[in-house]
Amino acid sequence: MILAVTPEESALLSELGRRHGLWSRADVPGLVSRGTENVTFAVGDYMVRRSEDLEAVVREVEVLAGLATATSVPTPTPAFHEPALGLFAYRRLDGTPLLSTAQPPPRDLERAVIDALAALRRLDASTRLPLDHYPNARWHDDAVQAFRAVREHLTADQRRLVQAFLDEPPPATRPDVVAQHNDLGAEHILVGDDGEVTGIIDWTDAALADPARDIGSIYRDLGPDTAFRIGAALNGPVGADEARRIRFHARCRWLEDVAFGVAEPPRGAAYLANAWSTFGHTFAGG
Repeated sequence: MILAVTPEESALLSELGRRHGLWSRADVPGLVSRGTENVTFAVGDYMVRRSEDLEAVVREVEVLAGLATATSVPTPTPAFHEPALGLFAYRRLDGTPLLSTAQPPPRDLERAVIDALAALRRLDASTRLPLDHYPNARWHDDAVQAFRAVREHLTADQRRLVQAFLDEPPPATRPDVVAQHNDLGAEHILVGDDGEVTGIIDWTDAALADPARDIGSIYRDLGPDTAFRIGAALNGPVGADEARRIRFHARCRWLEDVAFGVAEPPRGAAYLANAWSTFGHTFAGG
């Protein structure tokens, strides 16, 4: 895998800066992340995302453009979009990912998450969100594989609790879906020095999916009380069946994060630290 900005990418970013007047030749681009289909750069005050999936970029730009006026919570706002290149740029938001701070959860976190997710649901018809039909049985299979990869890093008590979870059948995949951020963990919630939410980022995976998914990620990172209050505000009272679905996704996401942290040092160090601190409430009860 290429771990630096290539000369071709540097030349393209320089040309984009000249064309759109957002950064200068003196702004040296840096690589933020590089996946199999997506790459993200930082240039000056801007983030630039490029994908081989041109339609996915169009959808993400539509989502972000809609959120800019639909919610009071700061989200990335497209500064330009080059459809033929599968590329867009936005001014980076202030703040630090909650995952990487030693701060307690922001005072306005619940309000911010509810506001942003409710806004996304209102935009659903205009953003043509894809259906993420990944069934719970596949989530369970992935969790089993992740456990096999990381079990030697867990304590005996942790292994026992995780195995007990995996020995249970997953909840049935349900047909009712809603618009989801679809990856709303602490790494995508920005906080400022004043303890307030300064933004929610990375809406790339936004889709129509089980409403327990986003709430499950919040459960994993911020605990059941916060998750259930947000879930109740968005979806109505959290009954026993819904609580089980939320815990299921929280635990699958927990194993996913540990597998990433183990496989990708040092990038995964913050994910591992978060996982160790959240294991107790993620696997308690239920």
